[in-house]
Amino acid sequence: MKARIARFARAGGGTAVIAMAARVSGQFAMVAVTLVATRHLAPADFGVFAIAGALVMLARTMLYTGPFEYLLKLPCEASQPQGAGACLAATVVVALGWIALLTALGLAAPFVFRGGGVAPVILALAPSVLLGALAAFAESLMLRSGAVRRYYAITVLAELGAGLVAIALLVAGWGLWALVLQIYARTLLMALALGALGPPLALAAPPRALVATVLRWSASRFGSVLVSFLANYSGDLVLGMAFSPAASGLYRAANRMVTALADMFVQPAGMLALTTLAADRARGEGEGRPGAWPRLAALFAVLGWPALALLALFAHRVVPLALGPAWAAASPVVAVFCIARMAALVTAVATAELIVTDRQGRVLGIQTLAAASTAGLTVLAAPYGAFGAALVATLVAVLAAAVLALTALERRDRPALAEAARLVIFPLVGAFGAGLAADHAFGTSAPVVALALPLACAAAGWLLAAWPVIPALRRAAALLAESPRPA
Repeated sequence: MKARIARFARAGGGTAVIAMAARVSGQFAMVAVTLVATRHLAPADFGVFAIAGALVMLARTMLYTGPFEYLLKLPCEASQPQGAGACLAATVVVALGWIALLTALGLAAPFVFRGGGVAPVILALAPSVLLGALAAFAESLMLRSGAVRRYYAITVLAELGAGLVAIALLVAGWGLWALVLQIYARTLLMALALGALGPPLALAAPPRALVATVLRWSASRFGSVLVSFLANYSGDLVLGMAFSPAASGLYRAANRMVTALADMFVQPAGMLALTTLAADRARGEGEGRPGAWPRLAALFAVLGWPALALLALFAHRVVPLALGPAWAAASPVVAVFCIARMAALVTAVATAELIVTDRQGRVLGIQTLAAASTAGLTVLAAPYGAFGAALVATLVAVLAAAVLALTALERRDRPALAEAARLVIFPLVGAFGAGLAADHAFGTSAPVVALALPLACAAAGWLLAAWPVIPALRRAAALLAESPRPA
């Protein structure tokens, strides 16, 4: 039995490592593009893309919820071919609606945002949403088939390829349009690769009633995405309207820097939790295994939280080295955003549990309250600039994550939650404590030494603290391998 568990843990751990490695590659590409962009674009230009990119990101995120999730959890016998056809049709309907809305927003942009340049970028990016719809549907099919490793391999190639395109165009002097073309390049590469390497599927024209059923089920999920967008991007939009795109650029550059690190853990945690828990549901496992979602959250938090804590601790050293001295004002914003992204990991896994158990309406309610709070408080905090907006967003993100976790938590999950807390706390304290002590010892050294030595000490502290919890880590990793995949 122990040998069987060990095999499951190795397989599940391998999946988790591949997922995180894929995100590392993707975030490496994003960081590389950001570093080049901050040296070729002024903060105002970066802010223009931040505002336009935020609106397009909302449209694209809509494609990865609703029908995307409905197909993942659909019983196997119902998914071929009309069920899949209904999900594809619903995705295309959503994409066309967003293209029309983005066009209207682009035309109205000169009257809403201070400064110029936002409108043409929005209008240029709007058609990419339809291409994104095809990629999203193909991703859902591949994840449903259980080919998670192949999915992440394709993601790596698309992210790196699009990143290289953007960097080459930035160096060649294309400015903002290099970032616009990066989005098209990534989406096109994803769509072509997923279509060519994905599972074979014979689609049938679905009845309108089935498409309507998918859209009705998805309504609350679309609402959740909308309110999450308001919570995540209120700062960009409010600063752009109240001050200038330059303030939005400072805010977004800090956010992107933190996201580059956090997304290595948050995105795989949410995606693998959703596919693992949905697979149980699709195979008729009923309520699933007790304590599964807290253990899955801990599996990624044991790595992600210490890394984010260390970035917050050393933000005043990392930001000037990474973005250049002109962006030093982003350091405190980066530190605050690290806390928000720690909360985002809990939110991602708890939300997956609530979606799979058909409690997505509660997710919508919690996220609506969080978005309204963020938007309102951001307006009040706008006089304090990017730091005030980041502080408000972080406070609301932490409270929303706590409420979502309590909503997803059931009595049968409580023992696993206590185990997950012990699993995460020791490595977090070990890494942060060692890094803090080393910072006091070497903080007056040369900039590179003052950063490298404390990080090395923090890594050693993490290893020493994580060693006793390796058995619990293996049990959590085994969940990813044990979970049956839909055919």
